[in-house]
Amino acid sequence: MKLTKYSRPVVSVLALLCATASASAWACGPFYPTIPTPDFFAASKVKSMSDYEHAENLRQWQALTSERIPLSDIDDVVYRTSAEEFTAWINSIDADATNAFYVYLRNTRDSEIADFLCIAKQIDAEWSKTRTPWYYPREKNYENEGGDFATLIERCKAYSGTRLKDRYAFQVVKALFASRSYDRCIQYCETAFADIPADNLFSRMSRRFVAGCWSRLGDVQRADSIFAELGDIWSIAAADPVEYMTERNPGAPQVMDYIRRNAFDSEFLKRIAPIAHRVLKDVRVKAKGDWNYLLAYEAGERGDNTAARTYMRRALHSRFSSDELRELARAYKMKLDGRIGDRSSLLADLKWMETKGDPVNADAYEWVRRVRNVIYSDWVPQLWRHHDYATAILLSGYADNLEPQARGLYNYVAVYRDCKLEPCESASMAEIRTDERYYNPRDYGCLSFQLMGSLTCRQLIAAYGKMQSRTSLYAFLRRKARTDRDYVYELIGTLALREENYARAIEYLSKVNNRYLRTTNIYKQGMLKNDPFQAFGASWTSVLSSSCDGDNQSEETAKLRFARWMQALQRQMRHGRSADDRGLARLAYAVGRYNSFEDDWFLTQYWRGGAVLLFSPASEFYYGDYETKDDKPYGFLYNHGEEDSKAAKTLYKREVAAAMAMLITDEARARAEYLLGNLRTIVRRYGDTAIAGQVRAHCDRWRQWL
Repeated sequence: MKLTKYSRPVVSVLALLCATASASAWACGPFYPTIPTPDFFAASKVKSMSDYEHAENLRQWQALTSERIPLSDIDDVVYRTSAEEFTAWINSIDADATNAFYVYLRNTRDSEIADFLCIAKQIDAEWSKTRTPWYYPREKNYENEGGDFATLIERCKAYSGTRLKDRYAFQVVKALFASRSYDRCIQYCETAFADIPADNLFSRMSRRFVAGCWSRLGDVQRADSIFAELGDIWSIAAADPVEYMTERNPGAPQVMDYIRRNAFDSEFLKRIAPIAHRVLKDVRVKAKGDWNYLLAYEAGERGDNTAARTYMRRALHSRFSSDELRELARAYKMKLDGRIGDRSSLLADLKWMETKGDPVNADAYEWVRRVRNVIYSDWVPQLWRHHDYATAILLSGYADNLEPQARGLYNYVAVYRDCKLEPCESASMAEIRTDERYYNPRDYGCLSFQLMGSLTCRQLIAAYGKMQSRTSLYAFLRRKARTDRDYVYELIGTLALREENYARAIEYLSKVNNRYLRTTNIYKQGMLKNDPFQAFGASWTSVLSSSCDGDNQSEETAKLRFARWMQALQRQMRHGRSADDRGLARLAYAVGRYNSFEDDWFLTQYWRGGAVLLFSPASEFYYGDYETKDDKPYGFLYNHGEEDSKAAKTLYKREVAAAMAMLITDEARARAEYLLGNLRTIVRRYGDTAIAGQVRAHCDRWRQWL
């Protein structure tokens, strides 16, 4: 029997270490899918009453000046510019020409607004001073411990116009509150806003300060009543702010914001549910959709899918307080559908959700994360349990490749001779998939690929055939999912190698284009240059030299050649002319099989090692998402773990022992020891064989084999 194609008497130790390091650093996993955790109902962003007032105030400034002034420019001037900066601008002949609000004030010479902003900023600056821990009043009698507001208050009261009357009155209220003149603040607010509508923004903002005054004067109940009337649930001191608010002002949009911010707490949601049922019967509440969605979310999160779907149907047929909540409800409905496999609206929902990922949408990536959450968390596990592998693979492949941008993936080029990585420019996935230099960060670690790699080759062949079906859903999913023949056939061939079905491996691997094979990560990383028929045992490590001059070129057909060789060994094991031939074939087969799962695992697998992120389905690490470690949803993913390695080692030792027992001649035994790397055994026990002569002729340093 000849082993010339794979036999090499001496291999560089550094080359071996390079291959081992490459395998450990680049090939990672297996990873359970990184399931994104975007907001559906619960809201991560902290919101307050001031946020509502801030946004409304900007819109009112825009209405007072010009609708063409961006709100961001108004925000810069009104909220972000200090009193000193604004005063300097007023007195400068070189005014800022980039801010439209500044330009408007300069061109219209609107000194009325400019004067007001000066005073308002001075009040804010004075109040800011009094709130620092280092503030001390200037007078020893502490009469001014609340700050020097008297002059500013009088200037505000001196305004006799009507255009900014409400704004000036609010500044007085704020200054009186800041100076801790609580009684005067309450009295002034009552008179100053007597002829101003109650729904006026500055009247409402002033009454919030009045509520703060009552609270500081000890009348907390009166303060809470005012806060509830204004929708300021965040300032209510009652034990249960939600119950208090829903009894007095259930239609305030701030109530739902408060609930959403605390909805991460399941116990909180459980307490809120009875309140939601009561609120839905309240005729004062118009946005019933919000509260039905709350109940749907609460039921869904505790696993009652039937109740959740009932509430969701009611929600989607009701009025919502905002488009945002209606859209989130529709997205959460997709999760509920996925848990029971209801495909009635799946295609329409996916098309709608994909539009939300438009690159010009500020929330584009958050919507991509929602799609992935829906598919990874709910649809795929359910489909897999029902053995609908084709739909599961296509859905996950669609989610894997759904991106709001075409570029932006940072990639790397492996430099094998120097055993290091060098950074490379960013490239699109289309470029990466056809280039022989770029490392592919997605296609060989994404969930869809892991799903395919967790099937038997027979199952994958059947699933791949079904994936070609001309259904509307499959056609839509194939636009994003990677399903080209080379990609799948190479994987089928690899699964066949894993199953020792070498005839099928040859059938499929022989149909894979070599150009594609050169674009795979294992080719680019130089993994396939190893000899899978060399046993690198303990005695072998001392044989290796220290130069890195081995073959530096990966061979794209390595898997196909391995399959053919293993098939030939199987025939030789059965039909070899002598016991020596059959025994040596059995030994080589055992070495090849063991190596294909361990040292040369990339012949049968795609992930082994420990580096983070490289084989993760998506770079969610940067968005605060984590791998789901529990085995309920994804414990079925293929993993050649520690127990599998032990079993492979046990089988290897048993097969080696059985093969050695079949050998009759010393020449055959010497060949076997050579294959196992036991050079010292060859020289000591079988010194008269031809193999021993080769060892003496090629190993010129005695320490290498003694």
